[in-house]
Amino acid sequence: MNDPSYWITAVLISLLTFVIYPDVMIADDNPTLWIVSGQSNACGRADLPGPEGVSSAKFYDPNQAEFITAVDPLPGMESTGTGPWVAAAQTVASSGPAVNMVGFASGGQPIAYWHPGRPGHKGLFPRIEQAGQNADVFLWYQGESDTVSPEKVTGYQDELKQLVSRVRQQANNPQMLAVIVQIGRNTESGDTDYTGLRQAQRQFVLEDGNAILVPALGRSLKDSVHLDNAGYRELGHEIGRALRQVRYGQKEINWPGPILDRAYLVDESSSVMAIFNEVEQLSGCTASDFAVVDEQGTIQCSDAGEISKFIRLKFDRKIALPATLIYGYGNDPTASLVDEAGNRAPAVQVPITE
Repeated sequence: MNDPSYWITAVLISLLTFVIYPDVMIADDNPTLWIVSGQSNACGRADLPGPEGVSSAKFYDPNQAEFITAVDPLPGMESTGTGPWVAAAQTVASSGPAVNMVGFASGGQPIAYWHPGRPGHKGLFPRIEQAGQNADVFLWYQGESDTVSPEKVTGYQDELKQLVSRVRQQANNPQMLAVIVQIGRNTESGDTDYTGLRQAQRQFVLEDGNAILVPALGRSLKDSVHLDNAGYRELGHEIGRALRQVRYGQKEINWPGPILDRAYLVDESSSVMAIFNEVEQLSGCTASDFAVVDEQGTIQCSDAGEISKFIRLKFDRKIALPATLIYGYGNDPTASLVDEAGNRAPAVQVPITE
């Protein structure tokens, strides 16, 4: 091994390994840092226990002013149970950098609760100042409380834009990736607009340019709006896969899930062909998850047939253009569309073409 050619060869092999497989050098001694916030689903409302703690996933305890092993219920999150964050952090840490998290959440609160001077701002932003500087990721799981009036739904996208901007500014990272959890189901009847709120979250992600959308739709529930233990873990694992692919450069990860991309009329305008991208094979299609809005109003799909990444949707009347196809329609869609990797489809609205 004293032969100089041996060491030259070893260095060349190391350099080639990094060039060909850059992901193998993601993990280092510096943990990635996340900021987490939102309302009750961000707090965690499922029955304990959550995932068993591991040393590579930690959460900031404001009482001790230090990072401790992340175990549900998380400190300082107004949590009474388990949520998605520990599962998400452990999914990333299992094959990438260790994860440190800092955050604040409060149940039943509108996004205005995080306005400067309000309790949400006073709960979250000092913790970002203390332990969230130069954070890599902001995870936001909120919106149910803003579905109660048209004014709140209409203004939600701008509210979310302002909040994310304030978080990035407070953390001194204008390029921080924002992960928006698109709100899930509400099984109670009532005058709320979950469809509009989900679309506002999606539009924010499309326009921000440094944000991703992970749906809570399709996960199993504990009650009318909160996920159960299995649902939070499934959501957390998908958040983790998304971050491994988008933020930590592990391009072999199969994400995102099936996304409604295009729609066009067929069968003399009484059917719509929906085309999904980012997927090889769909399963779990439910006709009632789809609706069309045109000049005559809203009509839900009466029958759906899957053909790989194409779905033929039949309606009980002709559709007049201009029209929009919605996946994940209503407060309580089954939203069971899933791809071959187990990723869920987000709620999406697209224009229908000839």
